[in-house]
Amino acid sequence: MYRYFYYLVFLNMLANIILFAPRILISHRFEGSMMAVVLSIPLGFTLLYVFVTSIRKFTGLGLPEILKNHTPNWFRIPALLFFITIWFFAGVITLISFSEITKKFINPDISSMIIVLAFIILVGFIARLRSETVLFSTEILIVMNVPFIIWVLYKAVTNPSMNYDACMEIATHIWNMPTWDSLAAGTYIFTGYTNLAIFNRLMGTTKKMPFLWTIPIVGSCVLATSFLIPIGFHGTINVNSYMYPWISTSDSMRVEFGLVERVLFIFIYLYTNISLAGSFIHWHVCLELIKSLMPRKKEKSYFSWAVIGIMGLITYLLSYLFNDESLYKTGVLFLNIRLASEMLLVFVVFMIARRIKR
Repeated sequence: MYRYFYYLVFLNMLANIILFAPRILISHRFEGSMMAVVLSIPLGFTLLYVFVTSIRKFTGLGLPEILKNHTPNWFRIPALLFFITIWFFAGVITLISFSEITKKFINPDISSMIIVLAFIILVGFIARLRSETVLFSTEILIVMNVPFIIWVLYKAVTNPSMNYDACMEIATHIWNMPTWDSLAAGTYIFTGYTNLAIFNRLMGTTKKMPFLWTIPIVGSCVLATSFLIPIGFHGTINVNSYMYPWISTSDSMRVEFGLVERVLFIFIYLYTNISLAGSFIHWHVCLELIKSLMPRKKEKSYFSWAVIGIMGLITYLLSYLFNDESLYKTGVLFLNIRLASEMLLVFVVFMIARRIKR
């Protein structure tokens, strides 16, 4: 089952390309983003390694069971409520952002409220399924989409419009100190491992996760391409004028003699699948954490529908409040809080694992 752990990590790496992380890094490209990329790799991997090796000592248990067995209620309940909020908003921001992208680049005539409602129904339906089914759905989406995403990235790095001199110019700013914004954006690509908070229940009895050493290598490639390819296409100055740099970059590529000439449509189709997969994983983790706070209700099917319905209703109402700029600022704020909360999660699990070892 450990391959599903890599699906969770890899899915998050891919999803980061299209949302806020590249834009945040690009907006700070002269103010430490290059150093943030370099520092994000050891920092993100260290958090991942400590969390995975710690939680794997609790075979078959998720975060709710670990906290229930080893911490008092005055700590467990507020901690779970805090992490529920983080996982819920991770799904909310992705859903609202992608509804805006779909409206702008696919069908400007349709209301974004209809699009976000369609996404909420789809994500909510999958998020309430059993954890095994959610992982199987994720596997199918990754297997079907990743080969085409690799092909798009290959088209980008071999494109004649790709200016590597612009990338080298940004690399000369490597000694500038990074901001918290850029560091939070850079480390986000490793965050998929935190979903073990629930999916550790299914990861089998193997104490050590094999092939962890591959994650920083793949993460380095993903981080470098997501940050530098838009700069190579649009230049060091103009690249900052795009709301979604990777959408504009994909629209700069063509497939001669292909069924669909503009790579933009292929790119958005692929990343719609990836982003929706990320959303239903976040909401599934959120739902399971909520169930752990109400053990008498968790076996009743109507309870899952009720929780998903409330989450969907809140998301639908919140989508009224956002425009492009406020959505971006909220995304930046979320990533900043996410990094601090991720450190807290890793610290808590590490300390509990260390205490039982004694």
